[in-house]
Formats: sequence, C-alpha cells, structure tokens
Amino acid sequence: MKMVDITKERLKDAQNDGYTVLITKFNSDPLYPTWIFDKIADEKIESNKKMLNENYQLCYSIREAINTIDKRPFIGKLQLTN
Repeated sequence: MKMVDITKERLKDAQNDGYTVLITKFNSDPLYPTWIFDKIADEKIESNKKMLNENYQLCYSIREAINTIDKRPFIGKLQLTN
C-alpha cells in the first residue's frame, strides 16, 4: 500500500472513480491521521459521519473536501490500496 499527500486532483480522481467520502482509518493518530476513500450513498453520509465520530474517526464528503481543501488542507497521508 502506498501513502500519498491529499491533493485536490487526487480527490477529483477519486470522485470520478465513484468514491464519495474520505475517512480516517480506525485508531489513526489524530495528529497525523491516515485517510482512506470509501463509497457511501449520499443520503447516508450524514448518518455515517455521526456513527464514525463516535468511534473517533473523521468523515468528509469528497465533494465538500474538494471545495474546502484550498482553505483547509488535510494533515496526514492518504492510503492507496493499489
């Protein structure tokens, strides 16, 4: 598995591949988290955010991340599966 920076281009590529959210891996270091992409139906993103936050994970809509990454860049690295 490869670890890379989170960039707007990478977020757009993931969105084009059908991914909808960016979440931190379970038990990830909060000061330098490891992020992964996942596919969650748009109508379920908010409920999954609440459930994930209870487990100390963060969940962002990729659409939201693309719109805000220039003002609020992500810390940590993205784990690619291939």
